[in-house]
Amino acid sequence: MHAAMTPPSPPLLACLLTLLLAAAVAPPPSATAYCVSKKDGAAHSGKPGKPSPAAKPKPPPAKPTPAPPKPIPLPPGADIVRSLCLKTDYPDLCMSSISKQPPPPLAAGKRLEAAGVLRLAMGAVRAKAAEAKAKAAALAADPKTQPLARGPLHDCVESYDDIAYSLDQADKAIAAGDRDTTGTMLDTVRTDVDTCDQGFEERSELTPVMAKYDAELAKLASNCLAIATAAGLR
Repeated sequence: MHAAMTPPSPPLLACLLTLLLAAAVAPPPSATAYCVSKKDGAAHSGKPGKPSPAAKPKPPPAKPTPAPPKPIPLPPGADIVRSLCLKTDYPDLCMSSISKQPPPPLAAGKRLEAAGVLRLAMGAVRAKAAEAKAKAAALAADPKTQPLARGPLHDCVESYDDIAYSLDQADKAIAAGDRDTTGTMLDTVRTDVDTCDQGFEERSELTPVMAKYDAELAKLASNCLAIATAAGLR
């Protein structure tokens, strides 16, 4: 005969009932648990996090340093060429135009003198005048040229011939040491350049087609006058 089971004491019974009731009303645990770091929580909480600093723009590549201009080749006695050209209003044109002229024949051990520099500058005027004359003659013969422009173009051809003649006379005066005639002839060269332009200026409806040539001739002639003055040759 089995012994009768002793019923639980009232305090123990009350504790068991409390545990059963708590288990019945507690929500089931979620299937998956996540661990969220503070940084991730800030990202997903809907609140903006601290913006990352913007990347600094890359500096533009450095531009290559341009090569220095090539020196202008000058004939023997370049020191006097440079010193006289620096006395002109257009020293760069003076030196570059002289560098294109054939060097004068010099005796052994003899250097270029001021008169030789002036002759080289005059040679630059002569070469440009010959170029301008050929252009003016071609335009005058071109059937596409405005009829009213033919007269001024023929006048320009004559003016360029006059320039060559005045340069020849100046060259003779330099050889003779005649400073007055040298100055007069060089002034005449400058005037002859203006004569060509005047033919177009008198007719406003014409395009001054020789203006570019005449502008350079005027500068070259001015250089001759300045060199002659600086060298005491006029």
